Amino acid sequence: AAMDYDAAKALADRDEAAMAKLASDMLRRSQSGVLDRAAAACRTDEPIQPFTVVLELDAKGNATNHWRNADTYLAKCMEEKLSRQMFYVPSKSPFYISFEVSFTP
Repeated sequence: AAMDYDAAKALADRDEAAMAKLASDMLRRSQSGVLDRAAAACRTDEPIQPFTVVLELDAKGNATNHWRNADTYLAKCMEEKLSRQMFYVPSKSPFYISFEVSFTP
């Protein structure tokens, strides 16, 4: 059965919590670069509502699955962009990671 967003998010929280601080800091840095590029590509005039995208990464860092908890244009666009960019090679696979997106003016 396919996993739903809530189950995937719980796995992402677990995997991120299990990381060493150094690895976690490196991941956050690479995540923010990927997020910036995706946000620039997905620019929109619609009001921004916070959302989360969860990716399942394989041993090479490719996204093999992805979920989102919103159906706005921005959430769909960001999910599509994030799932196509390699930004992290996990130490275990599958590895779940979440991008929590909220833009503050």
